[in-house]
Amino acid sequence: MVANNTAIETLLGRQDALGGPTPDLSVVVPTRNEAGNIELLLERIRNAFSGASFAGMGIEVIFVDDSTDDTPDVVQTIAQQYPDLRIRLIHRPSEKRADGLGGAVVTGLTAALSPYACVMDADLQHPPEMVPLLLRTAQEKQADLVVATRRSAGSELVGLNRARNLFSKGLELMARVFFPRALRGVTDPLTGFFLVRLKALKLEGLHPQGFKILLEILVRNPELRKAEIPFRFGLRFSGQSKASVKEAWKYLNLLWALRFNGQFWRFAGFAFVGVTGIVVNSLALYLATDRFHVYYLLSAALATVASTLWNFALTELWVYRANTRQGWLRRLAMFSVVNVIALSLRTPMIYVMTSLGHVH
Repeated sequence: MVANNTAIETLLGRQDALGGPTPDLSVVVPTRNEAGNIELLLERIRNAFSGASFAGMGIEVIFVDDSTDDTPDVVQTIAQQYPDLRIRLIHRPSEKRADGLGGAVVTGLTAALSPYACVMDADLQHPPEMVPLLLRTAQEKQADLVVATRRSAGSELVGLNRARNLFSKGLELMARVFFPRALRGVTDPLTGFFLVRLKALKLEGLHPQGFKILLEILVRNPELRKAEIPFRFGLRFSGQSKASVKEAWKYLNLLWALRFNGQFWRFAGFAFVGVTGIVVNSLALYLATDRFHVYYLLSAALATVASTLWNFALTELWVYRANTRQGWLRRLAMFSVVNVIALSLRTPMIYVMTSLGHVH
């Protein structure tokens, strides 16, 4: 059947019409070349809900597919083995995939028929056995959003090597600097494994770019009641990671769009503050080193403190116009951490250029 103007939807598995009984849970699985993972994923989802406590529960699995391989055919073939699940396949044409994984997720959430929807990857790094716990947590705590976090006590990162973990933490730190209040209480705003109560979301307000859809949900829906559970981020069963330089660029574009709301004057203001910060830093470095004869590396640290305070104050009061009475110390701490990290990277360069290269 034609679901809308952007995709073709097929109902698989249980052949009841979409107008039949409302399912209790929708599992939204964005796929791109995941043919080798489909069978085991469906088996584990079915097994996760096979206990007596789940008797009579209706589960629909919505595959939103952007594949260039035979994943859609595999889904249609294997779905017949799972008549107890209502399996739906939404295949998006190539011209409608520019919004990436996040767009696929929003397509699935929009199509979901149940009160709750769980979003998870198809590669089995997100264990399907955790889905019932996510649902139960949402119901017991009356939460609108339950995040499966990789960053809290009890979590494990088996499927993320050190380099990717550091890169992920860097992206997360950037998000926290931009949105300290919206991300408060969430230890892993970039996870792709979460459950939402659909009526609590403003789906029409989402404009996804790339694969970090949870970040946009948190920023655009700040009133959500949130909960978290730790999980074991496992090894990929089949296929290849979709992380790339292109996805990182989309992430930066998403930060821009969310922070500045497409308003150029805000970005111009932010850039102006940055330029004045360079002037303040240079002036402080000159005064400390040349006028007060402070050791130049210590002068660099003092100059960083001066420019950090300058940039923070001007950004708060002018660019963001934040209520400085609420949480300003926490925002300053996050702002300072980023600048200290930058200083730690810059200091060896200063030493080499000054002491070894004899540059003033």
